[in-house]
Amino acid sequence: MNASKPLWHGLAKTWHLAAYLALTLGMAQVPSARAAELPVGPSLQKAVLFGQSVSMVAFRPPYCQLRAILLVMAAKDRDSWAYRNDSIPLSRAVCGIIFSPNLPEKEFPTWQYQRGGFPIRNNELPAASLIKPMEQWAWQETGLPQLPIILIGHSAGAQFLDRVAAYAPADEAEVIIMNPATYVEPETDSPVPYGFNGWPETIQQTSLKHYLSEHLTILLGSDDVETTLGAGRIAQAMGQGRNRLERGQWAFAQAREQAYRLNVPFNWNIDIVPNTGHDGQKMLASPELREAVERAISRVSSQ
Repeated sequence: MNASKPLWHGLAKTWHLAAYLALTLGMAQVPSARAAELPVGPSLQKAVLFGQSVSMVAFRPPYCQLRAILLVMAAKDRDSWAYRNDSIPLSRAVCGIIFSPNLPEKEFPTWQYQRGGFPIRNNELPAASLIKPMEQWAWQETGLPQLPIILIGHSAGAQFLDRVAAYAPADEAEVIIMNPATYVEPETDSPVPYGFNGWPETIQQTSLKHYLSEHLTILLGSDDVETTLGAGRIAQAMGQGRNRLERGQWAFAQAREQAYRLNVPFNWNIDIVPNTGHDGQKMLASPELREAVERAISRVSSQ
């Protein structure tokens, strides 16, 4: 993603963007031995979202009636194939189709991925705004618009989805963020993308309250206590806690207190995955993640 792509210019100021969708089916060879161990047939599809072509690595579990759509966001290595593969046991267990978008770092650098594209630069469309048309595409592709969509992200992908929940919520039933390094604080003191200071005043309070009432689950590895951070993130992250485990617990407590103060429904959950560090594969295989997904599916089915 860059300023040379004319379809993206000027869209960032239009918050209620009309979704322009096109679908092209494709097939690709699995790019690694790890992925080759899991022959699942046609597994690469293309979605055109606001003029941007996005590859979607997919897996549809056989022999079951689909109950959910799982959009799985990779960590900073952007290895959507590995995250698709590591999500297959979950997919089979809950009977959910997986789509893992490929958002390469060259087109989606850190400020677009981990920060969701906020604050906006050079009138570029925030990457977080792609989630809404991505969800519409997933419903169109499956032909099952009644299925709940569950967003799942680990590490950098979790940071991305937290910005989606705060600044660009769509039609998902649940957002599940695992081991993010930083959070959007539900208050107006910290600047975007770590809070709502600088968010348009006309929608600031509405967005903040919606964020608190979003169905959001924080999953934390009990051993994710590494304190090393990259340059430029230390001050903001350390203000939220010494490590990812502390920051997640702090963010949940702060959000719960703020929801009480503002008298809005608080729909967040938090859980700890025992004996697990900053390990996406183990987090995706955890019973805690499966329980969170099942909880979301049951809630939607009972409505």
